Parts: sequence; structure tokens; C-alpha cells
Amino acid sequence: MITVSNLSVRLGGRQVIHGISLEAAPGALTAIVGPNGCGKTTTLKAISGELPPESGSVSINGRNLKGLKPWELALKRGVLPQSTVISFPFTVREVVRLGLTAGATADAKANDRIAADALEAVDLGGFAGRFYQELSGGEQQRVQLARVLCQISNPVADGEPRYLLLDEPVSSLDIRHQLTIMQLARRFCEQGGGVIAVMHDLNLTAMFADRMIMMKAGMIRASGAPSDVLTDETMEAVFGCRMQVSAMPAAGVPFVLPQTATL
Repeated sequence: MITVSNLSVRLGGRQVIHGISLEAAPGALTAIVGPNGCGKTTTLKAISGELPPESGSVSINGRNLKGLKPWELALKRGVLPQSTVISFPFTVREVVRLGLTAGATADAKANDRIAADALEAVDLGGFAGRFYQELSGGEQQRVQLARVLCQISNPVADGEPRYLLLDEPVSSLDIRHQLTIMQLARRFCEQGGGVIAVMHDLNLTAMFADRMIMMKAGMIRASGAPSDVLTDETMEAVFGCRMQVSAMPAAGVPFVLPQTATL
């Protein structure tokens, strides 16, 4: 279990997270949603240990992050940031194997298999020898996720669940690969791990999330199952515009929902 208790975060002299509390259970996909600038990414950075809180605490499997050494934390959770810049001409294989700094085994062949399996999982089998900078933005995003999967290749280790912390994991992806990545996250949960994902696509969130946390202005405004959070009233209060959940568009206007897609 990841437990966040009365967490507040201050950036640049301004308080951006105001005393929030939440839990993310193993076996469940927890999605954090809300408008731009509401504190989703800051919350994820605090949960990952990247940002120190002004007050409150974050614990993972009962241990406070403050008491964990960096290498211990790296074995418990993997983090996919919103964006990653690589200045040197690394190959895809080299980038992905960076995750093995924490997730390596003593068996070199096993390490090769972990990296290859991670690339296959994100639909990039055969890309290992290509240069990272030659890839599209969506392909680079999937390479970074493969790196995280190398770090946390097993959802459970030593009897404890491990966690993927994903910041907008499908933001640059086409529909097919959005489904690929969300199904990957779902399988990670089904195998005993936990996932916290910052999401913008509310349709995908409703389709895959077990629990939704909706934020506004650094505070949690609603939490629970997607069917409980996604209401007309909550959407208007949080996003500042009137909308109807599950309403059909005007006659003659086409629409596409991920729920209708199959791989």
C-alpha cells in the first residue's frame, strides 16, 4: 500500500498541494485526474520521493520514504516522468537497460531477456538497435516506459508489492498504443503490483482505473470509483464548464470511444 497522509508541498515559495491524503492499494490502478496546473504531477513527484513535502508523509508498504535509501526506493517503485530529454546518441537498448541499474540480476542472459521483454511489452520489439533521437515522441515515451519496466520487472518481490508511478503515460500515443499501455498497467495490477497514473483522457481512465482521484487547485475534490467521481456536478465544479457524462453528441457528429477498440 502507498499511503499519503496530510501532504503539503511548496514550490517557489507558493503552496501548491494542500494537505491531501490518499491510498493506492496493490492490485489496483489509481488514476489522478484534474485540470492543468491542479497539482497532479507535483503530487506524483512527492509520492515518488522526488519532491520533499513541506508537511505530511508518504509511506510505501508501511515504510516512510524518509527512511529509505535511494537504492531501496528504486527497488520498490519505478517512475515514468512526463517527459525525458536525452542529449547523447544512445541506442534504444542502452536507454532501456538503464533500468537494470536497479533491476539487474546476476545472470547476464536474464538481464538481456528482461530488456527484450520490456521492449516487446511496449510494442517496440526490433527497435533495440535504433538511436533514441531518431524515434517519434510516442516511441520515445514507450522506450522510457520499457526502461521503467526493466527496473520493476516483477510486480511482487520478496513478498511485497511494487509500484509503477506513471505521469501521463499515454499523452503522446495513438489509440492502439494507448490501449497497449493501459492494458500493460492493468496486467501489472492483476499480478499483484500497484499503479498510480496521472491521466488526462477521462474515457481511458473510466475504462481502466479502479479508483479515481480528481484534483483542483492542489486539493482532492472527489475520489472513488470512476462511476462515482464522473458526475455532471463534479465535472463542472472541477473543470469549470458544463458537460454531461455519458451524453450522446449532436446528431450527425461522429465520436470514437476507446471502449469500442480491440487489439
